[in-house]
Amino acid sequence: MAQKFEFLFVFADCPTGAENREAMTAPHEDYVGQTQEYWLAAGSPTYKEHKAGMPSPEQGSWVLLEASTQSEACELLQRDPFTIGKVWDWDSVKIYCVKSGLRKPFVKDSVQKALEKAGN
Repeated sequence: MAQKFEFLFVFADCPTGAENREAMTAPHEDYVGQTQEYWLAAGSPTYKEHKAGMPSPEQGSWVLLEASTQSEACELLQRDPFTIGKVWDWDSVKIYCVKSGLRKPFVKDSVQKALEKAGN
């Protein structure tokens, strides 16, 4: 089995992203379900600021993927309905090679070590 690496994608929305988001959400969620083995965190919208009592308009999204190569992760997101449907601005995406604290299943290293020490 090939080693997997984590990639954090930070997308700005396309100029028409807000208008396209509603129509593309169901196809995007279906796509995430079909490719779920890659998704460590399905991500979420990003905002210009947090305001008490009301959310700020969405301005983009972040996604955390696990893949064998950055190229594989990019190809996956280039086929995503949010990219095809012009919600995400692919030309301005920022990609970071990361090692997050998220694991499948999510278990803190300290908890895992304690379980192993106890023989579980």
